[in-house]
Amino acid sequence: MSVELPLAEEITAVFARATRLLLTEETVARALRLITDAATEAIPGAIGAGVSLINSSGLRQTTAASDAVVAAADALQYDLGEGPCITAWASGESVVVEDLALDRRWQRWSPAAATLGISSSVSSPLLSGGLALGAVKVYSDGGAFAGKGTVRLVELFAEQATLFIIHSQAREAARTLSDRLQESLAQRDTISMAKGLLMARNGTDDDAALRDLMVLSRQAGKPLALVAAELLAAARSFEN
Repeated sequence: MSVELPLAEEITAVFARATRLLLTEETVARALRLITDAATEAIPGAIGAGVSLINSSGLRQTTAASDAVVAAADALQYDLGEGPCITAWASGESVVVEDLALDRRWQRWSPAAATLGISSSVSSPLLSGGLALGAVKVYSDGGAFAGKGTVRLVELFAEQATLFIIHSQAREAARTLSDRLQESLAQRDTISMAKGLLMARNGTDDDAALRDLMVLSRQAGKPLALVAAELLAAARSFEN
């Protein structure tokens, strides 16, 4: 039985809807979960899907699964160090399992995964330039699932998912940098106010006040910003 490919616009629409959902919760983990849900719904014959991000050493960084069976099958791959998802990531090519019971490529993973009710799968790498970020994998429990149409559909899904994940990672990194910048600016302001307090109290200049603050920091064994905050808090308490 042939599998009809959805139009490219339909795949794009899936990720457009997911992107709108992520506007209020922009994390890579959330992005991966949305991808697995969309893949399971969009790919005919799929009983579940998973997406994994894998580092250069082959270790999982982040994983999402649409259900418990997929999570168990994925966990087996990383526990055993073998399986179609890892092979797709390492080779940079899609890996098709037409009949898990007859497949001998992964001597430990295949029989273990078969006990979960999985009979076939397609795994496609998440490729960004020459770098493989991870893989999308879709599982089936039988039927005409792993045909050429399904493989191409998973590959198209992986291409869109890669762009989606890169965007999510960039947004998450930018937000983290923004948070750190705001924290840094707040600490700078706290230190500046503490120096002003010491200058007024001791009749010294800016450089001397900073040295005094650094001495207090070393004596207390605490960060400079924390000592400055405590100094300001003590001054406010004394005033009240």
